[in-house]
Amino acid sequence: MNFDKTVEEKYFLSRIQKRRVKTREDLKVYKEIFDKQTLFALYKLIRKKQIDRIGGVINSGKEAVVLNAYSKKNGELAVKIYRTLTAGFRDRRIYITGDERFKRFKKNVKSMVYLWASKEYKNLKRMHQANVDAPKPVTWVKNILVMEFIGENGIPAPLLKDTLIRNPAKIFKIIMENIKKMFLKAKLVHADLSEYNIMMWRKPVIIDVSQAVLITHPYAIDFLTQDIKRITTYFNKKGVETKGPQHYLQEILERSEEEQK
Repeated sequence: MNFDKTVEEKYFLSRIQKRRVKTREDLKVYKEIFDKQTLFALYKLIRKKQIDRIGGVINSGKEAVVLNAYSKKNGELAVKIYRTLTAGFRDRRIYITGDERFKRFKKNVKSMVYLWASKEYKNLKRMHQANVDAPKPVTWVKNILVMEFIGENGIPAPLLKDTLIRNPAKIFKIIMENIKKMFLKAKLVHADLSEYNIMMWRKPVIIDVSQAVLITHPYAIDFLTQDIKRITTYFNKKGVETKGPQHYLQEILERSEEEQK
């Protein structure tokens, strides 16, 4: 299906933007991300009833924009739209090379962006199946990922870094259990875990897993070590007495070896 300029700008865009509040910032972001291909992908999602209504901007970064959305089938959703003109994706090959799921891929920017969206969807699916606390994935099309919304009434849950934690030792333990489940059950390493990509919604919820790698990745253990180090350092500053990163790393690796026997 081809969109001419009139349909694209006056009809379809107006339909997907129906919501209560329109800010100048939201409209600016819409113009940046709603190119013809993204509009067509959203149109497919709407036709399939995966999305009924697009809401406001939750987060806008260099690589992606996250919008609030709603569907009768899945309730509140988060729609992550990767920017298709972001040259920085060329630097992300380290997280793809060595991943058996993506043995062949084109190296142009747009293809890398599409691959990145599908990679996050597949990683979230693995995590959900392993009962890791993460958003439930719904679907993806091209540069668009649709997943469970973490929050309520269009207001996203706060990040760990912005949360006043009453029992940091308990939260640390839950996060470490999630790191273990990611490795042992989902067979994944986050590769960028910190207080900046954990949301607090009744419990810690791990987000932003597009760069997560399989445990067979050549740098998986190095990435896991850094994840553990960042989390233990953060909670040390919160007064939690933790053991050294190597202790937790060894614990995970020994458990992995036992399960393989």
